[in-house]
Amino acid sequence: MKIQSKLSCKLTRNDELFVSAIENNHLQLAEFNHLAHVKLAYCYLAKADLENSIKKMTQTLKSYLLANGVDGNKFHVTLTHAWIRAVWYFMRKGEVTQSADEFVQTYPALLNKDILLSHYSHTLLFSEQARGKFVYPDISPIPE
Repeated sequence: MKIQSKLSCKLTRNDELFVSAIENNHLQLAEFNHLAHVKLAYCYLAKADLENSIKKMTQTLKSYLLANGVDGNKFHVTLTHAWIRAVWYFMRKGEVTQSADEFVQTYPALLNKDILLSHYSHTLLFSEQARGKFVYPDISPIPE
């Protein structure tokens, strides 16, 4: 089932340059931290529906890891899907933001790397099963 985002979120020229830097492997690996992941998810969701944003994020992350010499096994399917869903949830809360930076300032809870542990047990989230394919939360669903 395709879920439409139908969001009125904005992107700035800096957001576009940020996405381009990642997609073209110009962003230093040390700079690609949790904040960068959240901002990238916001940028993709501002331009596409949830399903296509997940596909684009997956493609970009795998390509970025490969280009930077990082073992492809580092990619984690469930973390990627769940974080995009978390960003999407906050984007749908109704607050229209003008940029990825403003979005993060508006919803600083997304900077808490442990937020997914309110939905997943540590055992499931960091299992090999969750790394290789998307698994649904075992504690509480991520709100849609």
